[in-house]
Amino acid sequence: MSSIEELKGMISAGGGLASPHQYLVELPLIPGSNLGARERNALCKTARLPGRQIATTERSIGLQNQKIATGYGVTEVTLSFHILNDYKTRDYFERWQDLVVNQANQQIQYADNYAKTVKIFQLKRGTSFQIFDRDFSLFGIPFNIDIELATKSNAIYGVELEKAFPTTMNGIDLADAATDQTLEISIDLAYKNWKRIT
Repeated sequence: MSSIEELKGMISAGGGLASPHQYLVELPLIPGSNLGARERNALCKTARLPGRQIATTERSIGLQNQKIATGYGVTEVTLSFHILNDYKTRDYFERWQDLVVNQANQQIQYADNYAKTVKIFQLKRGTSFQIFDRDFSLFGIPFNIDIELATKSNAIYGVELEKAFPTTMNGIDLADAATDQTLEISIDLAYKNWKRIT
């Protein structure tokens, strides 16, 4: 078992512990949507880096059973987004799904029209700048203003989803109960494969 000092040394040498809330998602431009690139990333509430599973089968060699690889599979990536009162986020994914299955004529489109590249980056902890030396009060509520530099230049790991498209746009639950919850939408993306961005 490692000592505390060894663990601290490993963490320091590795640039610190990775933080799950430091990420950047690059979604493609969809024709007709007026959701900007900055909005598409800023409104992304959760994202998931994809995994990969090696498919195997058992082979008998003499008396011993041995697993051998037969292929691989990837699972869909789920993203969730905040919904604003302009509903631009939902409109964006409706338009993207319309590129897959045209709702006007009920025709399935060619993959070249709807399969797009999506990039997901894990970022290192950004640099924060405190604008004021002391708390600044707005409407009697004190707060500090920090600027977080969430850009690709801070990326420590990234993946590119090849030929991605939204398979599922989950419904949005509405209720008449008094609550301070905000709306969000969950999207499942299918894709051909993913590769690491170097």
